[in-house]
Amino acid sequence: MESGFVKEDQAEGSQSEAVQDRAQPQMSVDEVYALAKHCREEKDYQMEAYWYEMLLMYRDIDREQLVATQYYCGEAYFDAGNEKEALHWFEKAARQGHKKAKLRCGRMFAQSKEDKDQEKALYWLEQVAEEGNPEIQHLCGDMNCQGRGTEVNYARALYWYEKASPWGNASTQFARGMMYYRGEGAGRDLNRAFDCLKKAADWNHVDAQYQCGWMYQHGEGTRKNLKKALSCYEEAMNSGHVGALYQLGGMYYHGKGVKKDRKRALSIYKEAGDKGESGAQLQCGWMYYRGEGTKKDRQKALRWFERAGGGGCTEAWLICGRMYYKGAGTDKDYAKALFWCEKAAQASDCPEHAEAKYICGRLYTAGEGVEEDREKGLRLIREAAEEGYQPARFALKFKFSRQAAKS
Repeated sequence: MESGFVKEDQAEGSQSEAVQDRAQPQMSVDEVYALAKHCREEKDYQMEAYWYEMLLMYRDIDREQLVATQYYCGEAYFDAGNEKEALHWFEKAARQGHKKAKLRCGRMFAQSKEDKDQEKALYWLEQVAEEGNPEIQHLCGDMNCQGRGTEVNYARALYWYEKASPWGNASTQFARGMMYYRGEGAGRDLNRAFDCLKKAADWNHVDAQYQCGWMYQHGEGTRKNLKKALSCYEEAMNSGHVGALYQLGGMYYHGKGVKKDRKRALSIYKEAGDKGESGAQLQCGWMYYRGEGTKKDRQKALRWFERAGGGGCTEAWLICGRMYYKGAGTDKDYAKALFWCEKAAQASDCPEHAEAKYICGRLYTAGEGVEEDREKGLRLIREAAEEGYQPARFALKFKFSRQAAKS
C-alpha cells in the first residue's frame, strides 16, 4: 500500500564534499564495517555515521547491504543525538522494506504532535503490524480508536485488537472487550465483551476487574451474581480503583451480595471521597445529614457536600445552596447560598434546578447576599414557576403578585 506522503527514493546523489574527499576506495566493505563497529564500541556515534555514509557510496555494495547500512546510519545518528538525520536514513531503509526501520519511523513520528507526522506514524506502524507484531497491532488499534493519524475508525481499531488478541496482553483484551460492550466497530455483543474482559481481569487488569464487577452486578453478558460482583470490586479496589470503592460502598449500603452494613459503607465512601470520587463525597454528605452509619452531623454533611460540589457534582450545588440559605449545619450565609444556587440554576443537568432559580430569585428581590435587583429576582422566580416549582408559583400568586403586575 502506498501513501500520498511516501515517495520513491531519488538517486542517492553526491555526498558532502568532506565525505568524498575522505573516502578511501582501496578499503574493502568489510574494513569500513569494522571501522564503524569500532566507533560504536568507543561510543563515537558521529564518526560511526561518517563511515556508514562513506560505505553507501561504494558501487560494489549489494542491495541488502545498502538497506542495512542505511538503517545502521540512522541508528548512529540517533545515538549521536541527531534525530532529524536519523529519521532521514530510517525512512530510506523503511521504503525498501527494512522491518526495524519501519518500526523506528513509526515510533519517532508518533512522538510528534503534528497531525501529518501522526499520519506517517500510523502508516509505518500498520506496515509493521501486518507483519505480526502484537504490541504494534495494539498500538494501531489505539491510534484508530483515538483518531491519531486518521479519523476515528472503530472498525479498523477492532480489526487490530482482534489481530493482537491471540498473543496480546490484558490491555488488548480489555480494549477489545470494551469495544464489544459499547458496540464500537461491530454490533454490541455483551457475551463476547464479558469473555474478553474476564480474560483481562484474570490477568489482573484493574479496569477489567471493575467492569466485570459491574457486569456481574447487573447481569450483562453473564448471569447476575452479586457475590462475584463484590469479589471483582474488591480486587479492583485493592489495586487502587476509586470507582470500585464507590460501587463497593453501595453494595454494603444496600446490602447487595453482602449483609447491609451502613457503617462499613460510610468508611468505604469516605476512602473513595478522599481520593476525589465526587459520587462518594455526595453519599458521605447524605449519610452524615441523615445519620446513617454514624450520628447526624450537619456540619460534616455540608463539608462533604461542598467537596462534591467542588468536584463538579451538580446535585451537590443545590444542596449546598439550600443549606446556606436555611442555615442547616452552618449559620445562614446568603452570599454562599447565592454562589451555589447560581451554579445549580445555570446547569440544565442539575436535579431540581428550578428550586435553585427560586432561591436566587428570593435573594435578588430581597437584596440578601447580593445587591438588590427585583427585576432579575422576579424573572428567576417566574422561570422557576414555569418549570413547575410550586413554591415559586405560590410566591408569584400571593407574595409577589403586586410587583409582578407592575413589571
